[in-house]
Amino acid sequence: MPEDTVLYVFQDNHGKWLATPDADEARLYVTPDFSRQEIEAMTLGDLYRRDPRALVRARAQFYYAADLLAGEARGAVI
Repeated sequence: MPEDTVLYVFQDNHGKWLATPDADEARLYVTPDFSRQEIEAMTLGDLYRRDPRALVRARAQFYYAADLLAGEARGAVI
């Protein structure tokens, strides 16, 4: 995934950063149970610099931001 890909980023109640390339999908994930309701747009590169182990939704599963930038997409089960 290119470093300049725009993602919609949010944080779960455990402090884990999650992202998706689709704003509507991000809104679906941020449920009323989340203490933080904010969704911010940023590039994959910016998210990587914030947290290389942030989880990014791509190809129907989640990958670490670092793996997507390195071209070594290994899925994460969450």
